[in-house]
Amino acid sequence: MSGSMITMFAYAKVNLALAISGLREDQYHELESVMQSVELHDVVRVGRRGSGLVCHCGSLSGPQNLAYQAANLFLQRWGRQEGIEIEITKHIPVEAGLAGGSSDAAAVLRALNRLFGFPYTPDILREMAAALGADVPFCLAGGTMWATGRGEVLEALPAAPALPLVLVKPRPGVNTEEVYRRWDWSGPRSRLKREDWQAVLRRPAAAKVAALLSNALEPAAIELVPAIAEIKAKLLRAGCLGALMSGSGSAVFGLAESDSRAQEIAKNLGQDQSWQIWVTRFQGENSGEVDLR
Repeated sequence: MSGSMITMFAYAKVNLALAISGLREDQYHELESVMQSVELHDVVRVGRRGSGLVCHCGSLSGPQNLAYQAANLFLQRWGRQEGIEIEITKHIPVEAGLAGGSSDAAAVLRALNRLFGFPYTPDILREMAAALGADVPFCLAGGTMWATGRGEVLEALPAAPALPLVLVKPRPGVNTEEVYRRWDWSGPRSRLKREDWQAVLRRPAAAKVAALLSNALEPAAIELVPAIAEIKAKLLRAGCLGALMSGSGSAVFGLAESDSRAQEIAKNLGQDQSWQIWVTRFQGENSGEVDLR
């Protein structure tokens, strides 16, 4: 890699609520969701190279990586042949419902726009993000958002404070398509009350947020990975104010009343060595700030 590199944090997300009202004509599901960034993040480094596009991400390296596809789309739309190298240090687990791949892709879009002098407006970046995947627009924006459509239509909600949470990932992941397929067989149609979330977030407290947690995909995911239900129950017994599977799973998060309480809960859960456990907090909007190294 030649020249300066841009280093960005690609933040994970959790779904504080997720409802599905039905199947659309284009065969995507019509969603309503409250999406929230958390401090757990991958580290994405982007810079120039002599020629070609490469993406280093361990076993996830190469053209199948959504970050690679983001860079490819950026260059194709721009109509320029530039040598780009991407290095990703993963901390967000895969097949977890935490948007790790989507967040990496969003970070690449932001980094390339900075690297080449901002050739794209924010609106065009959002269009490219939506073309890459339903979660990428949220990962581009970050913060606390009301999401509809496939999850790509976003409206800002009152910003949540840095509430602490314990995040747990069982060893098995969940295939998103399979979860939605199971929901199609038996999942109840549901809607969220946006006004309830707006009211809670204007005067946020962990207990009030916990009372509104819901995920229509959770029963279907538990059929595939029963450990999801076990983790949720253990988080609640350990003292979390509320617990929920994020997205299509298999990660589960529990809200805690304080950072110290979250650490204590995580320590108690850590006796099960087959689970990955993090203590993290809600994260605000992506500011677009980067480190040049």
